Amino acid sequence: MKKLIPYILAYLIVAAGTAVYSHLAGHTYHNPYPPNSVTVITTLSHDQLAAKLQQVGLPEAQHIETMTVRPAPSLSLTVHFLMFAVYLAAFAVLTHVFQRVLQADVSDSSHAA
Repeated sequence: MKKLIPYILAYLIVAAGTAVYSHLAGHTYHNPYPPNSVTVITTLSHDQLAAKLQQVGLPEAQHIETMTVRPAPSLSLTVHFLMFAVYLAAFAVLTHVFQRVLQADVSDSSHAA
C-alpha cells in the first residue's frame, strides 16, 4: 500500500488542478446561444423544418436561425493533446517527487535507529 501513496497523491493533485482549471476556463467562454435556444440536428432544409415545427404547434418556428457546424480544427485538437501531455507530465513529476520524499523519510528513520 505504501508504494501506491505517491501515485494517489499525484493523481489527487492533478485531478484537483484539472477541475479548477476547467471551472475557471468555463467562466471565460460565453455561450453564443440564448438560454432558451434548442439545437436541432436534421437533414431537412430550413423551410421544411419551419413547416414541420409549425405543424406541431410552435408559432415561433418562423424565427429559426440556421447554423452549420464544422469539425474541430487541427489547432484545437493540438491544444487538447498538449494539455493532456501537461497533465501526464505533472502526474509523472509529482509521483517522482512523492516517491523521493517518502523514501527520504524512511532512510532518515533507519539511520536514527
